[in-house]
Amino acid sequence: MNEAPQEALWGLSGILGAIAARVVDGARRARPTVSTLDFSIDDLGPQFDGYTFVVLADLHHAPTRKVQWLREVVDLANAAAPDVIALLGDYATSFRRTPSMSRVWYRTALSAMASVCEGLRARDGVVAVLGNHDYYADAEYVQGWLRGIGADVLVNQARLIRRGDSLLRIAGMDDVNVGELDARAGCGVGVEVPTVVLTHHPDGILHLAPDLRVDVVLAGHTHGGQVVIPGYGAPLTMSRVCGRRTASGWVPNNRAALYVSRGVGAQLPLPIRLNCPAEILVFRLRAGRQHPL
Repeated sequence: MNEAPQEALWGLSGILGAIAARVVDGARRARPTVSTLDFSIDDLGPQFDGYTFVVLADLHHAPTRKVQWLREVVDLANAAAPDVIALLGDYATSFRRTPSMSRVWYRTALSAMASVCEGLRARDGVVAVLGNHDYYADAEYVQGWLRGIGADVLVNQARLIRRGDSLLRIAGMDDVNVGELDARAGCGVGVEVPTVVLTHHPDGILHLAPDLRVDVVLAGHTHGGQVVIPGYGAPLTMSRVCGRRTASGWVPNNRAALYVSRGVGAQLPLPIRLNCPAEILVFRLRAGRQHPL
């Protein structure tokens, strides 16, 4: 198939998806679930006890959608009085096979989202990573937009937070499938401090350097499956590490503690959630013995 008909076909798919989005918009307006979790780290400095992340994954704002839903998300995030807000990628709607259309859709959506996302408030600011849909559109443009709303973009970069004599490291991995993979997530060699790794794709955990200290990984990408069948689970997870019964939440693996958020949006052309409500994650670090997950 040559590119012109293919672009037209995917464009039609996007239009039909936008129509479907309007049909199910009432269901999507349901208030997101706020999940609050405590996670203990043995040698976490006492100054970091209670240090709070608010995690927003997979916004997937459609270019035709009003931003009122996003205002509610921002209000809920700020209400948790977070120390840091972590954005885990996939900020708008895109399709891999239609980059030109995706660029237009992304720019339209991000422009509408900017003033709302600038309202995110956290003691140590906003940090962000990129997802695959950001790359399908224009990763460089998305990074510029993130910086414009005040976010610190951690694409294979790490940030040290100091409280008194204690340190906490927040590291960000690039997207596993279409980004530039860094097994150290921007972390230096020989630095042994409590470390939280942010990644869009849960499979990022499979690529982390074995000698890198990682206490917990926070990820998105799966949308929790979007559709979860009782007694079976999620037919589609888009991940190796996540199974149909572990499409979200704590995901067993042999590397580190991994929590996968269901995210707050849904990707066209089927923006439907069934038994899988949108999720805002409030994740608090605690000083103390870590219990097996």
